[in-house]
Amino acid sequence: MSSLFKEIDNQASPLGEISLRRRRIPAFGDRDIYEVKLGEEFLMSSMLVDAEEALSTLGLAQVQGENLSVVVGGLGLGYTAVAALKDERIAELLVVDALETFISWHQKELVPLGKILNADKRNRYVLGSFFDLATDPSTGFDPSHAGKKFDAILLDIDHSPAEFLNPSNAGFYTTANLSH
Repeated sequence: MSSLFKEIDNQASPLGEISLRRRRIPAFGDRDIYEVKLGEEFLMSSMLVDAEEALSTLGLAQVQGENLSVVVGGLGLGYTAVAALKDERIAELLVVDALETFISWHQKELVPLGKILNADKRNRYVLGSFFDLATDPSTGFDPSHAGKKFDAILLDIDHSPAEFLNPSNAGFYTTANLSH
């Protein structure tokens, strides 16, 4: 493979084939760009991460207090989680992802932000469906503390509340479910 492109990993998942790639685009300088594809669809890229970082900074700016417990729904390439950990008020961060593939990429540090997340003792990965955990009050997000309440939940899974990665996610975005 060219030094401008490398497929780092490719795995089957419940959503379809998922791949992690690294590329260099000379026009963007000497910078690695990481991409995730689901089948032939581009799922995410490290080229533009402003929205993921803004989700954390703007969301956490609305929360008062110290020693915050925060959930990030969706790990992806880790930009939402790393931006959240820049807030010194965070005491614990649970990053929930339904795909073991994403958690494994970070634990093995196949993606650049894996090293940052793994080194921060406030961060913990939770393997599970965000939507199932969010709508089941008997379990909740923290497997070791069923029903635990959190100060903030930063959801970064679907493209938008109207464009879902999985059609079964649509029910979460109803007025009734979002008002809990």
